[in-house]
Amino acid sequence: MNLKWTDEELAIIEAKAELYTPKQIASILKRHGYFRTPIAIATKLWALGYSTSPFLDNYSSAEIARVLCVHST
Repeated sequence: MNLKWTDEELAIIEAKAELYTPKQIASILKRHGYFRTPIAIATKLWALGYSTSPFLDNYSSAEIARVLCVHST
């Protein structure tokens, strides 16, 4: 089953993408009443251009694209 991501879910994962792991974001979403697996979250983050590496000091491709004024893909 392929459930659509809500605007609120996307806002939460984009706000937390740089600070938390997909597993931690899944827990945060669960507190807000949403259920997504860490794999689904990692896949969505990757699709949005965010890094899912465990190193929090890296820049995401989305952030680099914003700085360079280019499309994130």
